Parts: sequence; C-alpha cells; structure tokens
Amino acid sequence: MASPSPSMERRVAGDEDTTGGVRIADEAEMSDRADHGVGSFEGEGSVGMESDEYDFQEDETEHDHHAEADVDNGMRLNWKTVWTAPEELESIGWIDFLSLSEEDVLRFNFANVDIAFEFYQQYAKHHGSGARRSRSEKRGEVRIRQEFVCHRQGFRSPKFYSMPNRQKRPRAETRCGCPARMLLRMDDESGRWHVVYFSNAHNHHVLELRFSSMLPGHRKMSEADIEQMNDMRKGGIGVSRIHGFMASLAGGYHNVPYTTRDMHNVNAKQRREGGLDAESCLRYLRECKTNDPALYYKEVVDGEGVLQHLFWCDGTSQIDYQVFGDVVAFDATYKKNVYLSPLVVFSGVNHHNQTVVFAAALVADEKEETYVWLLQQLQTSMKGKAPVSIITDGDRQMKSAIEQVFPEAHHRLCAWHLLRNATSNIGKPKFTRMFRDCMLGDYEVRTFQRKWFEMVEKFGVADKRWVQDMYERRHSWATTHIRGKFFAGFRTTSRCEGLHAVISRYVKSRYSYTEFLHHFHRCLMFVRAKEVEADFECAKGDPVMSTNLKQLERSAADNYTRTIFYLFVPILDRACAMRVVDSEDNGSYFIHTVSRYGTPGKDWRVVATSDMREARCTCIRIECFGVTCEHIIAVLVLNNVHEIPRSLILSRRTKDTKLVAVQSMGVIWDSVQLTQHWCLMDWYRKVCKIACHSTEKFQFARDIAMLMLNHFENEDAGDTSFPPEGPPTEGGRGLARNPPRRNTKGNGAHGGKKTQRCRLCREVGHNRTTCPDRRTMESSGTVADDMDLMDIDKLYDNLSGNLYATAEIPSFQCSDSDTQAGFANSDFAGTNTSVPVMSLAD
Repeated sequence: MASPSPSMERRVAGDEDTTGGVRIADEAEMSDRADHGVGSFEGEGSVGMESDEYDFQEDETEHDHHAEADVDNGMRLNWKTVWTAPEELESIGWIDFLSLSEEDVLRFNFANVDIAFEFYQQYAKHHGSGARRSRSEKRGEVRIRQEFVCHRQGFRSPKFYSMPNRQKRPRAETRCGCPARMLLRMDDESGRWHVVYFSNAHNHHVLELRFSSMLPGHRKMSEADIEQMNDMRKGGIGVSRIHGFMASLAGGYHNVPYTTRDMHNVNAKQRREGGLDAESCLRYLRECKTNDPALYYKEVVDGEGVLQHLFWCDGTSQIDYQVFGDVVAFDATYKKNVYLSPLVVFSGVNHHNQTVVFAAALVADEKEETYVWLLQQLQTSMKGKAPVSIITDGDRQMKSAIEQVFPEAHHRLCAWHLLRNATSNIGKPKFTRMFRDCMLGDYEVRTFQRKWFEMVEKFGVADKRWVQDMYERRHSWATTHIRGKFFAGFRTTSRCEGLHAVISRYVKSRYSYTEFLHHFHRCLMFVRAKEVEADFECAKGDPVMSTNLKQLERSAADNYTRTIFYLFVPILDRACAMRVVDSEDNGSYFIHTVSRYGTPGKDWRVVATSDMREARCTCIRIECFGVTCEHIIAVLVLNNVHEIPRSLILSRRTKDTKLVAVQSMGVIWDSVQLTQHWCLMDWYRKVCKIACHSTEKFQFARDIAMLMLNHFENEDAGDTSFPPEGPPTEGGRGLARNPPRRNTKGNGAHGGKKTQRCRLCREVGHNRTTCPDRRTMESSGTVADDMDLMDIDKLYDNLSGNLYATAEIPSFQCSDSDTQAGFANSDFAGTNTSVPVMSLAD
C-alpha cells in the first residue's frame, strides 16, 4: 500500500486564511453558504461518500517556496518542470507517471478540468487504481473547485444489499471508502487549475498495471478506433472480428484498451445520439438521393407520427425494371429488422438469367390495402410501366391487390407452394401426382376439365374447400390456361426464396431501420456485381462452336448472352434430329410440318413468311420462354438461312439489351468518403511501418501528423458550410417516430417463436420423424420436393419436342400488309393437329 508524504498530509484546518481565496468548508457550512447565495456545491458520484471535515488553505507562498528551493538546490529544468502545465490531452501521454512523486504533482497546473482529470486517470492507472470525478464547488455559475477521488472511494448504498426478488448474483464489492484524492482550484486571474492537495494513500491493495488497465474508467475507445470500427461495421464485419483485428494491429489483446462489451456500448451510444431511428433512415435516403437523383422513396406516417410503410428503389433498379420489368415476382420475408416489419422485395430475371431487384419496402402489415399501396408506388416509381406477368405464392391479399392495380397482368401462382398445399390439405400421394399432371400438363381445355373431374371423383374430394378454390383459380396455375404467356422461365417463387437467403447473410433481426438500409444496399451491390462478372464473361472471348449448325450457332453466340447461349446449344443439337416432312405454300407465308426423325405421328406446325424474317411454331416455346425452338431452326436450315432473324431473338436475352438505357451511379452516399479514408489508411500504415524503426523518423512523422491535425481541426472549426444534420421534413410534418414491434403471420405471436408443426401433416405435438402418418405421406412429400429441386435455369435442357402439344397460333405483325392479311384469313389459324397431347409429367 502506498503511503503519503508527510508534507502531503499536512492539514491547515483552523488556520487563518490570509490569501483572500475561497476555502473548502464542511458540508453544513457549504449548505449555509448556498442558502445565502455565496456559492453552490455539487456532488458527482457522492453516494455513500464519507463526510469531508478538512479544509485546505490556498498556500501559494508555500507552493512558490517549493519551486524556489528546487532552484536553490541546483535543480535544472527537465521534463518534469516543462510538462507541469499541459495544454492539451495529447500532452498527458508524454509524462512518466511511474517516476512522478507526490511532490511533483503539486507543481502541475492545467488549462481545464478535462485535462486535469485525464492526468489523474493516467496517474491512477500507472499506480494500480482507477479514478472518478467527485464533488465540486461553484461561485455563481462558474466552477472554482473540483475533486477527483479513487474509484473505490465511498460505500455502496444499503438498498442494494436488500433487493427483493433479485434475479442476478450481486456484483463484487468495490467501494471501501478509499481516502486517495486530488483537489484542484481555479486561479481567478489566469483561469488555470492548480493542484492544491494530493494524496495517493489507498486503504486497499493496488492492482498491477496489466490489471489496472482493465478497470472500467481506463477502458475507452479513441475517436480513430471508433471511426475505423464504424467503417468496418458498414462492411458487415462483426464486433468480435473487429476487436480481433484491432488486437492484431496492437500486437495482442492485452494492448487493446477496451473489450468487445465496450465496443457494443459505443454502438448503443451512437444509436441513442442518432435520434429517432425512423427519422434517421429517412435522412439516410435523402442523403442517398443527393448522389443518385433518380432514387425514389415514399413513406407513410400515421396520425401519431409513427412510420408505418417505407418504399424505395434507386436509379439502377429503375433501369433494370424498364428492361426486364415484364416479369415480376414478389414475396414477403420476415425478421429482418428489430421491429419485425415484413420486408417485401420486387424482383425479376435479367439477360444473364440472374435475379435482379426492382424495389423493396418495409411494411407494418400484409393487408390488402398495404399491397395496393406498394403496387401503386411501384407503378409510380417506374414511370407508369406495368408488368406483363406476376408470380406470387398465392396470398389472397396479393391477388386482390394485383387485380386492382395491374388488371391486365397475368398472375401465376407458385407451383411449389401448390404442391405443398396439395400434400397438406389432401394428404394422398396419388392425388398429389395427378394434381401435378393437371397443373403441368399441356392439355386442351376440354381434356383438362375431364382429367380434373376424374381426379376429384376418384378421391372423393369434391366437397373440399381447397379443391374448389383451386378450380376457381385455375387460370393462375394450370398450364392449359397460361400457355403462350411469357413468364421468363418462372414456375415457382424459388428465386424469391433464394434472394431472401442472400439478404439474410447481410441483414440481421437486431438491425434498426438505418442499419438495415445500409446493409441492404450492400446486398444490392453484391447482386449487381454478379451481373458485371457475367457481362465480363460475355466480352472477354467467344465460345467454342460445338454443334453441326455452326453458322446459326455463331449467330446465336453473337446475340445471346453467354448463359442464354449455353441454354440454346442443346436446342440446336435437337434441331439436327428434326425433319420438315411437308410444306404448304399460301402465297405470302408457308406452313411447314416438322417431325422428329424416327418418331412418326408426332409433328408440329411452323408458320413462316416467305423471306423467313418471321416465324411461329405451335409449341409456343418462343412465346413462353423467349428462345427459338428446334422446329423453327429446322425450317431455317431447310431454307439455308445462316443467321437467326432478329424477330426470333427476344431483346431481353441479348448482350446489348441495357446499352440503350442511361446508366445510373446508384452508389452508397458515403462511398467516396470511405474510399478516401481507406486510401489514407493504406498510405499512413506504410509511413508507420517505416517510421517506427527510427526515433528521428518517428519524431518527424509525429510532428507532421500533429501539425496537420491542428490545422484541419482549426479549419473545420471555422467552417460554417457543413450541411445540417438533415433537411427539414416534407410537408412540415413532425419527426417520424419509431414503429412498435410488429405481429405478422411470419413473425409469430408478438414477434415470438412460431408454433412448431409437423412438416407432413401440419399438426402440433410431433415432428416429421415421429409423425404417425409418415409412411402414407412421405412419398407425397417427395413429389413436392421434386419441384423444389427443379432447376428452372436449365429447363431448356430438359425440354424435348414431345412435351408440347399443338395450340392456337397467336397473331403477329408481318413485314407487309398482304402477309398479315394472309395470316388473319388463313384456315390454319386456330386449328390444332391430331397429335395426341403429351404431359410434362410423362
């Protein structure tokens, strides 16, 4: 235990105050003086603090006597005397506290109380204890005295020993009434703070330096560390990994003056200082709009000022929608923010067969009016363009909203969800297989109705409400009723589920709205980076020709993206097995009958103009998938055509489909700032690596850094051109308030865990392994799982000619009026061949 110097423990209580200064009185006298307006007394952290009955006289003459005695004894000015008047916090780091005696402390004076407290904290740290601020005295509004004490000064309040219903174990006792302290007085003339009393006498064991640095008062993050932590968190790096990175830079965890808990506390403090999260996220979108003027966002605030719905899409998403917005899929996902607000993402597929995001929204509920508002905002942000086809999971509110906002759009239900529903509602494997045949089979309308009613009668499910509902909605899921409509290969919402899985890697349920927007934008950057990589693959070289129709293959390689080209190559291979068995000349157009070699009785009709600029086939593959079928390719080979006509190449499948659109930056608002920050970090790391090996280089680098820091701080202090925290709210409304935790169907009751049900029978109380109906239902579940495993991207590879039946040929624009009139008056239009209809299940 350290013992104080006798000179330090001298007391002058009762001596006459001859200096004319204000002396510290006891608590009763301080209270009496406060009543008379002489001064005020503040107690900072003085709970359980012992009564101070001592008075300290301002002995300036004795203080000067110490200095004169040192000079008389021949003491020269050294670092102790030079640094006894520190002006900045950085100056404290140059003091050797281990060799600093108690007499030396009395020589110090400080520019302000904060510098003095930092000095006392560092002294306490090097001597095995902590520090905290204690009582102070004011004269009017000006503080004239301040006391710093040991972190173990005072005693714990008795109420903490008798807390009823205590849930946690009490913390260790740290207060023991330690008398170590330092008292400062402000000089009236100079305004500087002088040490008038100092005692390092502790009544407890002091800690080693390696332990004292772990005390809460000594664990703190510098501004540079906080800034670096914030930048790394924007990149999706967790706090624990950031702490490990800081430890590697500092040479070990013992050299990092804070813990992961301190880092979490700093993050929580920043969130509190950031104000309302709802208003902060709107401010972030306004800042994004300054760099991306095309960004569109719209919020809904209720009468109490609570943020209900938020919709946004940037300029790049709007460009993608103008090119690929003919097919839109959207679904809601849950638990992506701290308020449990459902996230609705509108997505589609681009020319590389990749998922692309059109817009996103955070909503308060999933009511019909909410989806109506979302679709209206989508239409407004996309300049009024309506999608041709929409795919959803079958939610009734979505269906009703689509009918109101986009009545002309083709609405298709997810095949995977339908098979799952068939399994859970009927529970018969054979019924699920027959339902799958009805759903995917390419039948005529009469054949579909016959098969449907046979299935319903066979299993006796005519009175099932789900079966009746499915028949009423057959135009949204049966291939018979949706054939010829373009869905870009979509049959399920598996792309939405895959996108949700990617989003889950970037956003967490603990994120606020502002943090969610930051990390969701990172996810968008990742998705769009994949498109850039695919564009590079298309531009860096030419694919190797592998079929016998090399000229047509070269034409396809020049027009299609690499992904679509590889899906088209098997079609060229199958075209080699096709034969044109008959051709009928009708003047301006021809009707060709195409059959597969070695498979008599199965044929298709191809209607083509005489110049082969336009052609249509009864398989309607080009209308459904946007890729020319092997039957038309066979007709092109018959007519010795070396290039695929432009009318047979869908523009959304080509390489240059986005070149006509003006590219938008769509960058994160502070990306330039982050880039510059990391460039400076890289350069200064190199400087530190070189300068740390030489004292001269270190001092030179230090002086230059301090000079620049002071210059920039002074420059920023006088600069009034910084933008305000955020522009005023729109419409003069008040600040948007944070929403409460949502209770939606995807979050469970009150945001808790959902009721666990069996995956087979959907009943509560058991799981799939212990289900009593496992044997009868497992094979049915396998049927649905097969749909889950279907790779829609490679659907063209699995399609053969016999999977498509004949159908009505839709009218299309020809190059001249005679040809168009010939198609309209043709007896062939609207006729079907006698080829038996094949099912996709076959």
